Amino acid sequence: MGQICEGRRLTALDTLRGVAALAIVVWHWQHFYAISGVWQEGWDRTAQPFYAALKPLYEAGWVAVDLFFPLSGFIFFWLYGSAIRERRMGGGRFAWLRFSRLYPLHLLTLLAVGAMQAAFHGATGNYFIYDTNDAQHFASSLVMAQQWLPPTIEQSFNGPAWSVSVEVLLYGVFFCFCRLGLKDARVALAIAVASIPLLWWNEFIARGLMGFFLGGAMQALWARIVPRPDARRIAKWVAAAAAALWAVALVDGYFATLHDACYWLAGHISPDVGRLYIGTSENLFLLLFIFTLSPLTILALALCEAAFGWSFNRLAVLGDISYSTYLWHFPMQLALALLALHFGWTPALFQNGAALVLFYAAVIGIGLLSFQKFERPMQRWLRARFAGVGSPAKI
Repeated sequence: MGQICEGRRLTALDTLRGVAALAIVVWHWQHFYAISGVWQEGWDRTAQPFYAALKPLYEAGWVAVDLFFPLSGFIFFWLYGSAIRERRMGGGRFAWLRFSRLYPLHLLTLLAVGAMQAAFHGATGNYFIYDTNDAQHFASSLVMAQQWLPPTIEQSFNGPAWSVSVEVLLYGVFFCFCRLGLKDARVALAIAVASIPLLWWNEFIARGLMGFFLGGAMQALWARIVPRPDARRIAKWVAAAAAALWAVALVDGYFATLHDACYWLAGHISPDVGRLYIGTSENLFLLLFIFTLSPLTILALALCEAAFGWSFNRLAVLGDISYSTYLWHFPMQLALALLALHFGWTPALFQNGAALVLFYAAVIGIGLLSFQKFERPMQRWLRARFAGVGSPAKI
């Protein structure tokens, strides 16, 4: 499913990762309705900045996380799959590469959130948003295992880091998959499908497994299509299909047409079916996104970049800082909540469009600073401590 490609990257996929990280900021903007320590009574999602334009993100932006897992799957199968299968990369080196990339910022933001949550709790008697901030959850977060097994799977401390915890688990599964010599896209697809029932056991791990191995399957398909003489024609058709799906998703996001039609149909079959649909509609939406829109988008972008030479170099920096913006945005919200307590700010302040624009500017600025002045130097320093670790592709 791929070769190690020293220094290579697919800038379209890097850009998509960066956009997904920034999209989640909109979904989490609702946190500012709880800056007093409790959710404001009668808070109104529609009063948030630019709601009419950003409605799909305010209503369902949480699903942007489910772009991270297939993107990781695609990239990891591409860059590391063959090397692990052929034993050119051992488990120690692979683990150290991932540790040196992820852990420094994870630890820094965990400690920052821990300190600020203690201050917030001291002032209000409550924690900000994520309230399971005890020693057990801190210990599991410290080793990036907070989302693996009960009793610590409730989001805590830097809540968005749940996906990083799942990614760490996925790296282990991926390494075993490759070391066993498995590379068939059908096997990866089978793992993704077999993970569906896990939604009712551990939603976080299920989402990770489904997305990651679908990404691996898309990478295998991409690798087979790119050398073909008709690769450009296939890329056009895949891109058209992805665009059509996005059109349907956006129309439903703004007007709920598909959701309303499904509810109407289910209700007309029987009241019980209608109630069943309402109870399962969120998981159905999630599965549709994970198994259709997400992998097709990734395949389309990767094919178009390879077949047509599309370049997203100017936007690829969003991918460089995606980890930073993702892990820093909640600590920044928590810092603003502490300032709100001190200065008497109310949620109304954050209903202003200027607040959202300024916050985005700050998130991107801090993301750049974090990546250039902390993450990259720490990564290089840690890798220099491990003999034989070079500087493979920046992932």
